[in-house]
Amino acid sequence: MKLSDPFGRLESRHQLGYENMRDTMQASGITTPEAALEIVDQARKRGMKFLGVGTVVLLLGALVLPKSIPVLLALELFLVVWTVNSTRTGRRYIQRYIDEDLKG
Repeated sequence: MKLSDPFGRLESRHQLGYENMRDTMQASGITTPEAALEIVDQARKRGMKFLGVGTVVLLLGALVLPKSIPVLLALELFLVVWTVNSTRTGRRYIQRYIDEDLKG
């Protein structure tokens, strides 16, 4: 029993997410480590574009409504944390896919 996940809910959620990603990768024909790493690079680039567009939109909102800057900063922080977390989780899943299914 882990103190950070006493009932195993997070572990089972991550396992289900990994299995869904693995099935999608196999259905898409991603069968080499190089192709899987290309997916990681594409996801990183897409995340950076998403953050850039989101930042521009929030900055425009700050220009239009200067009193809403604290709310917009909170939204920007949420956007950054969510994007970074999603990208890291995807990278972990793909690295696990490479280690377990493609190399072994």
